[in-house]
Order: sequence, then structure tokens, then C-alpha cells
Amino acid sequence: MVRLIVVGVPITLAFAALFAALFLGMSKRAAIMIGAILVVSGPTVVGPLLNFVRPTEHLQRALLWEGSLIDPVGGILGALVFHAVISSTPRPLGYEFGQFLASVGVGLAGGVVGTALLWLLLNKLDLGEILGTQATIAAVIAVAAACDILRDDTGLIAAVVMGLAMANLPAFDLPARRPFFEPVIQLIIGVLFISISATVTPDSIRGLVLPTLALVAVLVLVARPLVALASTLRTELSKAERGFIGWMAPRGIVAASTASAFSATLVAHRIGGASKILPVTFLVIVATVTLYGLTASPVARLLGVTRPARTHRQSG
Repeated sequence: MVRLIVVGVPITLAFAALFAALFLGMSKRAAIMIGAILVVSGPTVVGPLLNFVRPTEHLQRALLWEGSLIDPVGGILGALVFHAVISSTPRPLGYEFGQFLASVGVGLAGGVVGTALLWLLLNKLDLGEILGTQATIAAVIAVAAACDILRDDTGLIAAVVMGLAMANLPAFDLPARRPFFEPVIQLIIGVLFISISATVTPDSIRGLVLPTLALVAVLVLVARPLVALASTLRTELSKAERGFIGWMAPRGIVAASTASAFSATLVAHRIGGASKILPVTFLVIVATVTLYGLTASPVARLLGVTRPARTHRQSG
């Protein structure tokens, strides 16, 4: 399902940027910036929806992997686009692509080092559940911070790689610590999202609701189905499963935090339409989460991609 990233990111960015410029009157640079921001989805949004809908196992696995991988890719892409937008000297596309690959390399290297550190802490030192959990959190924060010091915006990739390793490698006993991790993660995400949404005032969204809903319609009805079609051709997924992938792309906290981090600087650089980036991103998040949250289960049942009742009981 790597194609969901390789093919999906440029398609989504192109549609989001083009129609943000058309519907919202943004400048070219601001439109490209919001296009880069809106490519991300995220497991913090997709995961709970899939746990409720319970689609087939390989379909759920594909969507979770997409959500996990697209967040760091989108975060780095957003940072590169941001620096390109505010740069007074135009840079060739090859240079920006090289910077992207360098950031991915640093993040992956940090993730490998961090995974080895976690293995040492949790297996060789044989820490208990409480100390093991604290050591895990400290190691992830330390490695992510070190990567960000070496190269901006690479810590997220390192943290994601470490998380994927803990969840999939047999050397790690993650289920024992999951009851502690999940409430902490949800609390942090909740506080972060409330803090960001508090900066979006009623005045800032005035005149943006209808154009943003038109942008959401393009992303939901055109861009995402096209991404699903192009990314899942000649795969083992059935037509129904491919259809469900085309109906699952909510935006989440990474889009909000990226917009919050970049929009103020873009406004300070007097980029046309930059003041609309954060409120529009917030409206897209609310609209997509509401839409997919209300329709994911009925669509899955209609397409016949949910697990049988017996599988529900066994997995629960």
C-alpha cells in the first residue's frame, strides 16, 4: 500500500491547491501550502473509526499503514513547502526533492537507533512495567528531539518508526503497556486540538464556510476516489474494498498542528491568503471527521467489507 502515499500525496496536493486557489481566492503560494497541509490523515482519526466499523483485516491494515506513514511524510512535505514559499530565492524542484529525501533519511536513521535503544531498555535491562513505560516515553522524546536538532521536522518520522517497530516486532511486549499509553495519548491529542481550535475565532471563518465545504466536496468526491483507484489497481483488494478506501480520508491533529505552526509566519511574510490557512484547515478537519464518522459504518455495510459477527466476538 505504499502507492497510497507515493501516488496519493501528489494527487491530493494538486487538487487541494488548485481548488483552494479557485474557491478561496488564495495566492499560488498559500494554495500550495494548504495543499501540502491537507495531504495528511492520521491514525489518531482513522484508527478509532476502523475499530468501530471493523472492516476486513487486510483493508484495515492498509488504511492504518497509510495513516501512520502519511503523517510524517506530510509533516516534512509541509515544512519543505513552507521554506520554499517564504524563500526569496526560487529553488529548483530537484533541490527540494533532495531536501525531502535527506529529511526522510535522518528520520529513518533516528528511528533505527531509537528502536535499538528501546530494545536495550525493555529487554536487556528488564525494566518493570512502570519503569519500562517511563523509559519508553523518555526514549521516544529524546530521539525525536535529537533528530529535530540535526534536521528540522525529522523527529516525527523517527517517532513513527519506533512506534511501528514496537507494534510489529516480537521482541517488544507492547500489549502490557497499552492500557497506560492510550489514555496518555488521547489526553495529549485532546489538549493539543483544543489549544489549536481556540485560536480559530468566529471572525476568522466568516465568509469561508461555503467555499471550504466546496473544497471538501472536491477532496471527498473527486480526489480521494481517484487516489484509491490509482493506488489499488492490480492489488488483491476487491472492488468493494477499493471503494471503501476511496471513502476514508479524514483529516486530523497533524493537519491542524502543521497549519498552526506555519500560518502565522506566512502572514508575517505577507503571503496572499495566508490568514485563511488555519481556519480553512480547521473547517476541513471538522467537515471530514463529521462526514466520515457518520457514514463510514453504513458505507462499509453497503459495500459488504465488514467482518462477520463471529469475528467481532473473537477479536473483542
